[in-house]
Amino acid sequence: MSARESIDRLFETMIERQESSFDTIKSINERYYRFVRSVVEATRQGAHDWTNVGRGWAERPTDIVGLYESASEAISNDQARRIALRQEMLEDLAESQRESREVVRRSFGEVREVVERVQENAPAFLRARVPSLRRDEAETVAKEA
Repeated sequence: MSARESIDRLFETMIERQESSFDTIKSINERYYRFVRSVVEATRQGAHDWTNVGRGWAERPTDIVGLYESASEAISNDQARRIALRQEMLEDLAESQRESREVVRRSFGEVREVVERVQENAPAFLRARVPSLRRDEAETVAKEA
């Protein structure tokens, strides 16, 4: 591989890594947006439920059993919505974590590959002066330190 091809490959790899990072950020943002929409919808539905409880009580103030039933139903619906929101949050969090971990893993592999190619294609005068570009001497220096 020539020096020009190596440089092109280096920058192509950097662009690919940036794109995958931005794609991950975009998908995390989309999941967050969906979750916030779910929270707003659950809150709206809860407000409707409790408004209906109040309406029923205003229409029949002496119907204690009816009030108890409608309040119990509103509470159970609210609990079901909270459980669903927590489940959605945990699933989104797990998916975001998986995507982030994959991007980081891929990035480290790509960076390692690029560094190895750059070291292989470094000019001879640099390899002669910079011990870290010579693997034998770099390992010796690292052991001494």
